[in-house]
Amino acid sequence: MRRFAYLFIIFFFIGKAAGAQTPAAFSTSKPWAYWWWPGSAVTEKGITHNLEAFAKAGFGGLHIIPIYGAKGYESSFLTYLGPAWKQKFSFVLKEAHRLHLGIDMTLGTGWPLGGAHVSASDAAKRYQLETLTLSPNQSFQMPIGDVQAVSVFVEGNFEQELIQAHVSHYTAGPKGATIYVLVEQGTGQQVKRAAPGGEGLVIDHFSKTAFEHYRTEFVPLLKQAQTPLRALYNDSYEVYGANYTPKLFETFEQLNHYDLRKHLDVLAKPKAETEDENAIWADYHRTLSSLLMTEFTQPFAAWIKQMGFVSRNQAHGSPGNLLDLYAAVDIPETEFFGSKPFDIPGYPMDPDYDSVRFGIPDVRNLKLASSAANLTGKKLVSSETTTWLGDHFKVSLAQVKPVVDQVFIGGVNHLFFHGATYSPPEVAWPGWLFYASTNFNPQSHFWEALPSLNQYIDVCQKMLQANRTDSDVLMYFPMEDIWHDRNGLGKTHPLDLHANSRDWMKNTSFGHWSEHMQNKGYQVDYISDQLMAELQPTSNRTWKTKSGAEYKVLLIPAAHYVSLATMELWAKWVKQGMPVYFLEHLPLQVNSFGLTSDEKNRWAVAKETLLMHWVSDPINVLERYRVTREPIADQRISFIRKKSAAGAQYFIANLSNKFSDGLVRLAKINAGVELEDPLTGEIRKPILRKDKQFYLQLAPGQSLLVRSIPVLKKAIPAEIPSKVFTPLVPSTQIQLTFPQRILPAQTMESMQFWTEDSTTQDYWGKGTYAFDFDLLSEQIPQAKVLHVDQIRDWVRVKMNGKDLGLIWSLPYQLTIPSGVLQEKNHIELEVMNVSANRIRQLDRAKFNWKNFYEINFVNIQYKPFDASTWAVTPSGISGELYFSNR
Repeated sequence: MRRFAYLFIIFFFIGKAAGAQTPAAFSTSKPWAYWWWPGSAVTEKGITHNLEAFAKAGFGGLHIIPIYGAKGYESSFLTYLGPAWKQKFSFVLKEAHRLHLGIDMTLGTGWPLGGAHVSASDAAKRYQLETLTLSPNQSFQMPIGDVQAVSVFVEGNFEQELIQAHVSHYTAGPKGATIYVLVEQGTGQQVKRAAPGGEGLVIDHFSKTAFEHYRTEFVPLLKQAQTPLRALYNDSYEVYGANYTPKLFETFEQLNHYDLRKHLDVLAKPKAETEDENAIWADYHRTLSSLLMTEFTQPFAAWIKQMGFVSRNQAHGSPGNLLDLYAAVDIPETEFFGSKPFDIPGYPMDPDYDSVRFGIPDVRNLKLASSAANLTGKKLVSSETTTWLGDHFKVSLAQVKPVVDQVFIGGVNHLFFHGATYSPPEVAWPGWLFYASTNFNPQSHFWEALPSLNQYIDVCQKMLQANRTDSDVLMYFPMEDIWHDRNGLGKTHPLDLHANSRDWMKNTSFGHWSEHMQNKGYQVDYISDQLMAELQPTSNRTWKTKSGAEYKVLLIPAAHYVSLATMELWAKWVKQGMPVYFLEHLPLQVNSFGLTSDEKNRWAVAKETLLMHWVSDPINVLERYRVTREPIADQRISFIRKKSAAGAQYFIANLSNKFSDGLVRLAKINAGVELEDPLTGEIRKPILRKDKQFYLQLAPGQSLLVRSIPVLKKAIPAEIPSKVFTPLVPSTQIQLTFPQRILPAQTMESMQFWTEDSTTQDYWGKGTYAFDFDLLSEQIPQAKVLHVDQIRDWVRVKMNGKDLGLIWSLPYQLTIPSGVLQEKNHIELEVMNVSANRIRQLDRAKFNWKNFYEINFVNIQYKPFDASTWAVTPSGISGELYFSNR
């Protein structure tokens, strides 16, 4: 037996030596990206080419989403989940393992979940209500037309009754009757942007049976899959018109203790007119939310875990409580969709972005996902990032970085670029593209500079993932108020993160107070009824979560409708002396039509307990309970604070134009402080004054990692030097040359965009500005930072033959190493522009590059893409250059 054991050990190590698979060490701190597969027309050569490029550029992983294909390549299309598709998927995993890249995949193609194997019985459904008025003794024959009625409610002068759908007819009494007929219909919605073989109906997200049938198609693939396949994904809920499932009435009665079918007259109204009618509607919405959780989201997460993978879910867009839905999966994912006009000098924003139609991204929306993660102990919070930041071919990295910083401030620590399209190496530029993206694939105009952004993200996310968020305050998210708002025929309340969020977030009491707290420097997490019920009060009159997070105060912003369970929980906490406080007013109404008189009385008694806990402004309360306030918020510096064993850690970003430099104080920095520039790696240790303030230089657009460290020994506060500016004045004419040598060199007296010359307005590529300049010997020590006025869009700086690196983000500046500058100097500024002018020229020449199926290619306003009418996009460098001493 011992000999056989030795043989087993020998064979084991032979297997390892022969290349047996071991877990791949992929990174979650590096950025990942949506990897669109047009037509699934991938080849082994193309897969290797793409993945090697992504790995070299500093990506941590890719998320596969098959979509519609490119015209002319039909013979290369692979049928989704067919044998050839599975073979290529297996090859992806092998190559990703070799390159230390992680792989996630959508559980389907395009979005939402659905496909060819979804039957009509498992597809998304809606109800339609028919109203008929019967004269005395008139008969009603079922079904109406060619559809079968699901439920019929009869309302008469002296009687109300429910008759079953299988009854063939009904005859009215002598006083007549009104008949309400609810008919089940399929929505008919097909998967959007589906790949070949993935076309079909969208599933019923309110039916566990539908999901169980749907998931079987993926079991053979997943059983054979291996590391580095990590997560299975569900995209944002974009199921249009779905408001019904066969279990609706049964579930409704279980949750609300009355029969919704007896209130079809309420659902038939174009507008709810009374509190009771709104309460019935709210009960209906709450039931849909519960079905989405118990019939889809929880089974989705549980099954994925059972299969050995991680669940990633975008809850937004659904008619459910987003906090609960985000919390139900391993990685809750939010999104940053569209352009935001950051108040940063020189920040480029696409003027064609329609903020009225699509909304402006809001950090409060991001915090719904991160709050859910903080309360439940999830390590990762992901975000679909830079979707529709601008039209294709226009977006610069200077536009991307503030978005990344905003996402970090919102609590995200696992960023996904949206996106990176698979494009075969043999397809000429612009290659294959997905319309709704900022392009992060090798065809992108900023590809050469992208590793710098990716490294920046890696540094930041390492800190953000390693430490738990340090929030002191909980703010109740009043979902019931949303469910009671503006109800009527066919209404649902999908909570998307675009323009719709004005109604349920921005223009609400919750939106006002959450922004107020943010602006005052308080770090807040949002909480739902369900997550609140899981809190554990401590003897110190704080709350602890199951994950160990601790909170000092609970604020309830002007909630109108509250459940009995939540009211009694608040009353219990108030009696225990817990700091529960109501803003503007106490709750006004019970939330459900189904409460008994006794339950309504209990609700009123609970409210009496809360009377002394109303405040008009919470600041005094927060000060009384010593809730941490960050004074840097007064200077419009954005932040997220984290806890670590060594003390507080911060990510801070200047996303406004109010602050540039000065004395600041961070509430939890009390001994020493260390500042790390995650863009350059430079570390500084400023001295804290007696009042705990320190000098901070943070220009608009810049960001820092800040750490609490032990007090510095023998530290002597130094005087803050005044800022010294030294103009960089050319001593020779400026020579502008183009590496491709297809354009003539230009000579200029001052820095100007090369697009000022009509001969270079169609050019996309690099141009190098070169000239000499002189410095006095006393100026050299003061010339520590190079500042460039305007760059379109990034530049590599070479000084006296030395490559000093790239400038690609705002502010446009670069630290000059000591010993580089002399009295006589030569500078080369190698600039790369965005590709807008090149695509403009192609469209003016009517070159056919937009040859995709389905939606083909659209612009930022979802109209057919046409760059031929674009104005010329400035390219190169313009304005003054100068040095500063800090």
